[in-house]
Amino acid sequence: MPALLTWVAAAATTAAYLALGAVLDAARTGDGVPGAAVAVLVAAVVVLGVAAFAGPRTSLAAVGPRESVRRDVLLDQALRLGVAFRTQERSGRFVSTATDGVERAASHEVTFRYPIIASMTVPVVALLLLGAAVDWVVAGWLALALPAIPLVVGGFQRAFRGVSVQYRMTARRFAGQFLDAIQGLPTSTAFNRAAAKGAELARSAEQLRRMVMRLLTRNQLVLLVIDSSFSLVMVTAAAALAVLRLRDGAITPGQAVAVVLVSTVLLEPLDRVGQFFYVGLGGRAAVREIESVLDQVPAALDAPGVQAPAGWATPATAPDPDPGTEVPEALALEHVSFAYPGGSPVLDDVSFTVPRGARVALIGPSGSGKSTVAALLQAHLRPGSGVVRVGGHDATVVPLAWVRAQTAVVAQSTYLFTGTLADNLRLADADADDEALWHALAQANLADEVRRFPDGLATRVGERGLSLSGGQAQRLAVARALLKDAPVLLLDEPTSQVDAASESALVEALDRAGEGRTVLVVAHRLSTVRGADEVLVLAEGRVVEQGPPDRLGGIDSYYARAMDLSGLAGTPGTTGPTGTTGTARADATEATR
Repeated sequence: MPALLTWVAAAATTAAYLALGAVLDAARTGDGVPGAAVAVLVAAVVVLGVAAFAGPRTSLAAVGPRESVRRDVLLDQALRLGVAFRTQERSGRFVSTATDGVERAASHEVTFRYPIIASMTVPVVALLLLGAAVDWVVAGWLALALPAIPLVVGGFQRAFRGVSVQYRMTARRFAGQFLDAIQGLPTSTAFNRAAAKGAELARSAEQLRRMVMRLLTRNQLVLLVIDSSFSLVMVTAAAALAVLRLRDGAITPGQAVAVVLVSTVLLEPLDRVGQFFYVGLGGRAAVREIESVLDQVPAALDAPGVQAPAGWATPATAPDPDPGTEVPEALALEHVSFAYPGGSPVLDDVSFTVPRGARVALIGPSGSGKSTVAALLQAHLRPGSGVVRVGGHDATVVPLAWVRAQTAVVAQSTYLFTGTLADNLRLADADADDEALWHALAQANLADEVRRFPDGLATRVGERGLSLSGGQAQRLAVARALLKDAPVLLLDEPTSQVDAASESALVEALDRAGEGRTVLVVAHRLSTVRGADEVLVLAEGRVVEQGPPDRLGGIDSYYARAMDLSGLAGTPGTTGPTGTTGTARADATEATR
């Protein structure tokens, strides 16, 4: 519609100028005012007024829907990219792209890109009308200047592409810096650096403002010079042609005036660039910014035609196998190696099996690959080589949603969305009633504390759960995992962020959550490992030790030395809460230290 209105406005303007020429000729000769010319002039002015009124409003009305489509596509891509994208992209920068960037891109496409394409054909429309109503010779000579118009417009775009990209990069960097300052305000205050952070933000904001003003000043000056020069040449050429044809008697004086007036319509593309220069400047950079996100390939994608396997999809308490039969596996890595892009291998030929119903602990020094194993088991990452199996199925030949449905996760840092306790619990089960929520909270040792809150389940947790203590947030995560009712419970260093007073209640809640489920514990704190049936030790990307805790504790092993350092050596309570004696099998060569 904006493009159509551009053509209508150009045709109406040209018709008005031609009709005005006819009126001037009639007035000069004294033949009386021609009714047809007056009618065309009035009609053209009315149509031009309607187009001028409707054009901006139509464009603005189209921006909202286009913005919604753009944002939906961008957010869908962010979800497809998953955890790997979240760890690589600064939050504030992506928020800037998804808000300000999407708005600029939509405005650019609706109010600039499509109208500028339409305006490139406006000179053709004007010259066709001029040739048909006045003189094809004049129209033909003026048409020789048409190829210069797209060259000038393209020159604008190429000349300012670099500075527009630089501006958007600066704006995104400032957005990320601003969000960091807001989220880190408690830390800045604790170190008495809040005022310094504020001054740093003020300097960055002023730098951005100065950059924008310098950019606009320089670019508008260039536009003014080029636009004025081109306008002067075009109008002068049209006037010279009109004088020549008038002298030859090919056109009338009124038509000569119309030729000069119509020549101004040929400048429509340059006028459009000048009027919407800032929109085009930021919009093109924002479009490239969005496309750079859309071009990224997710670390894990569903293979074509994958289908969810039957069985073992949701019940947390699968029936026990018959006596004498092999315990089916819940999780397994088979000769798995993995390296992040541009990095050295994080995992090197790792193999182990977690039987269904077992409680297995995965320990090792920082950087040994424990979190990478957890990400592979949740299909956030794909192995470089080898096979990851969940529920007996290769994780690459079943849907991602199915793989992730098998695992409930309690991570070391719980993320709570702004909203109520009930809102955050129902992330795991949108249909859960209040009774189910209270039961899950009771299982997580949190129900009594929530009942003391004035608003109970309607208590607002604040941004990122800041109104709750660390222990309460972790137990809320346990309750959420219980509501998901998945057959596997993955505990990724769940006690690392809580104090000793909260740890006891949390460990008890975790033990209760693991009843009837397969549990894989990724841990630094050995207080969460003591109940394990099997311990796997990762070091330098390989399984170097494995076995029951009591056996590893009795030899010179990483596990035994860690127990000594933690002061837990000889502490009773090595039997897991599941009461099982499942064994984790590892194909890597066991190495004692």
